[in-house]
Amino acid sequence: MFASDGDHSIVIYFGTAALLIDLLFMVSLPTVGLMTCAFSTLAMGGALILTDTTGVATTITAMSTLLLSIHFATFNFYHMFATRRLRTRKLKAANETIEVLLGHYDQHGSDWLVEIDRHGRLVRPSQRMCEALGRPREAVEGMDLKTLIDPGPELREALNAADEHKQISNHLLPARVHGEQRWWSISGCPIYDSKGEYAGYRAFVQDVTEKHAAENRVRTLALTDGLTGLANRAVFRSRLEKALAAAAEDQTIFGVLFIDLDSFKVINDTLGHAAGDEILCQSAERIAAMVKPGDTAARFGGDEFALILSSTTGDCGEIVARADALSDAMARPFRVDDRSVASGASIGVAIGPRDGADGEALLRAADLALYEAKALGRGRSVEYQPALLEERAERRALEADLRNALDRGEFLLHYQPLIDIKTRGITGYEALLRWNHPVRGSVPPAEFIPIAEQIDIINPIGEWVLREALKEAATWRDDITIAVNVSPAQMRGEALLAQVINALASSGVAPERLELEITENLLMQECDAHVRMMHRLRTFGVKIALDDFGTGYSSLNYLRSFPFDKLKIDRSFVKDLTYDGDSRSIVEMLLRLGRNFSMKTIAEGVEHEGQFAALEAMGCEQVQGFMFGKPVPASSIPPSVRKPATAKAEPSLAPVEWLKQNGCAGLPAHSDCCKTACRKC
Repeated sequence: MFASDGDHSIVIYFGTAALLIDLLFMVSLPTVGLMTCAFSTLAMGGALILTDTTGVATTITAMSTLLLSIHFATFNFYHMFATRRLRTRKLKAANETIEVLLGHYDQHGSDWLVEIDRHGRLVRPSQRMCEALGRPREAVEGMDLKTLIDPGPELREALNAADEHKQISNHLLPARVHGEQRWWSISGCPIYDSKGEYAGYRAFVQDVTEKHAAENRVRTLALTDGLTGLANRAVFRSRLEKALAAAAEDQTIFGVLFIDLDSFKVINDTLGHAAGDEILCQSAERIAAMVKPGDTAARFGGDEFALILSSTTGDCGEIVARADALSDAMARPFRVDDRSVASGASIGVAIGPRDGADGEALLRAADLALYEAKALGRGRSVEYQPALLEERAERRALEADLRNALDRGEFLLHYQPLIDIKTRGITGYEALLRWNHPVRGSVPPAEFIPIAEQIDIINPIGEWVLREALKEAATWRDDITIAVNVSPAQMRGEALLAQVINALASSGVAPERLELEITENLLMQECDAHVRMMHRLRTFGVKIALDDFGTGYSSLNYLRSFPFDKLKIDRSFVKDLTYDGDSRSIVEMLLRLGRNFSMKTIAEGVEHEGQFAALEAMGCEQVQGFMFGKPVPASSIPPSVRKPATAKAEPSLAPVEWLKQNGCAGLPAHSDCCKTACRKC
């Protein structure tokens, strides 16, 4: 019944193999390993004890090994149990934290946690989502997400990504909630069940309606004019290039219009910038009203607008007709602060691609046509013609010659007499500038003076006119006046005041003999500064005459703000005086105004006795016109106007000495310059 020597060796070997197997179980399956180890130890221990041939040392060693194995198995089991308990606690705490965070995020965050099944239906909707949709949870549960999204490319793109089980990141979708469009940003990824099959999507949804609107506003500001809402210059140029490409491909034409508001600066300075902005907005509305599908309206800045007009017939006449219609629309008065304001617009028309193969060439062509429209009297549209390019080259050549005309001595003055209507005697002369070009001959003032103003050389020319006119007037009798026209450019800053003082001082002519003629339009430009300038000139005795009276804007307002010495009635009213009742009524009214404001009156453009007699009967004081003589050079002025040869010439003075003699009390004695602000100079 007891094992033999061979048997107990087999028991030991078998038990050792069993222990090794148990050790493997202890590592992978601690509970099973502990149980098998215990059974193996009991079996082997009993076998060794019952075997009488086994030595005590062998038995003790074997039993110690078995007990050590049991201890290891017990320790491993305990370690596994403790570790699992710790992991369970940590996992529970982590789950609780995640649930708290998700709950807090769902309640206070800007996103909603959304689950969608494989059919696109909402599963377990969050409270925030139900509140955002304004529906109870039961109504939202199982709802098809597509019913909340507006059809369009955004939805198609999202559905394609879902069909391919792709991750979605910040995808923008237009949603419809209670009839109001909202914008949702969705980020999510597909989820799979335990079998690895596609189960739907888990995503976060954020309402970004306000952000989307703000981005749209920024995008709009980048592409449109902030005041009028029309496209800006950059957008216009981009669409112009596209129009050229389309015209080349389809063999069609289109129009490019440059639009410039007439008299805008005058209106802006007179009525204020707010009124000017209102004029711009109303102009933009009229321009936009002419726009058809495929057209582009833009504002380039200031009072400059542009249009791209598509053609449905391929006929240039269609584009020109639309430009004329726009000109008529812009000619209607604007309403600003319950007042009617007349402006109008000049329009240049270019046809693409006929007038330019690229955008720059087309814009230059339209600009040339616009310049021609202004030259022809404004308030009209002009189509570009190749001859305009030649005219531009001609103008540039004229500008170059005009810049050197003063240094070359090509300017001269002609003088036209001013006649007393009672005595028919000469009371003064008006100095009129002439340009004797060495090649072109006599260039009309209406042609070169606007150019001189535009290229900013009118100041030296005006100073020369003042100096030469007063130098000539110094040779006349002391009762003969000299009238000199003043350009608006000369009124800027303090240039005119210095020019007048220098010319009076060097010529010795009394200030009372000098009449400066200004136009109503000049007063409209920086009016307050100009009125202050005229007051300072009048302080020295210089007379101020209002030229072309009745042809400008707000004349009566300026009669109140500045006491002019003389009103000059424009020739346009005098021309039809003898047979046109309206002209007669206007002249009578203007003369009556002059008398009421204690101003002398003079009518220009008198050419025959009938006009003279009518003006005399109305009480006009002076006349001027071809009836009494054309403008003549100084050498043709009659000797009776000049001083006797024996008369002593007026001394030429330095400006400072002249100021002292003419009542500048603020000028210190023995001083070369004025150190006080007396506002006279």
